[in-house]
Amino acid sequence: MTTFDPLRKRREENIAGYVIGMWQVEDLMRALELDMNLVEERLIAPGEGDAEAKEALRGWYAGLVERMKEQGLQRVGHLSEVEEVVNELEYLHRALVEVMDDEAYDALFAKAEPDIKAVQQHAGGDPEGPITSALTAVYGVMMLRSEGKPISKETQQADATIRAMLDLLSKHYRQMRRLPGVSLN
Repeated sequence: MTTFDPLRKRREENIAGYVIGMWQVEDLMRALELDMNLVEERLIAPGEGDAEAKEALRGWYAGLVERMKEQGLQRVGHLSEVEEVVNELEYLHRALVEVMDDEAYDALFAKAEPDIKAVQQHAGGDPEGPITSALTAVYGVMMLRSEGKPISKETQQADATIRAMLDLLSKHYRQMRRLPGVSLN
């Protein structure tokens, strides 16, 4: 039996997009106070789909809420399974840059690196790795768009540059996952 996961396809095709999507769902669950009654009222009941689809979605949200509560994520933080993926992406990034010397990836990273460093500096230094900072930057721009806030041309360009790098990193991640016996941990 396969467990319902509305982000399964994104996880398989674009792992960076999956991480950002999960961050958004985590924030949404926090906005709803990790309260399944509110999740039901605001997300499930008004949504489209038959009773079976709604029950599957209810189970998925309930599992997220339960894990968030268990892991103390009521106010901040990310689920351990999401953090594990981010750690794998950081590791893969380092391998691509330091070991594999992937020219296409190196060029995209070189182009995105000043924007990533700007995000890190804005956050008060370099507390996170470059991929975490890149994901944070893209998520921040996505949130600005969803709130209808203006986004400068420079920020739009930085977002496009970082997204291109994350897209290629996601492609490498997908390829690495297909290799037998390969673990990124």
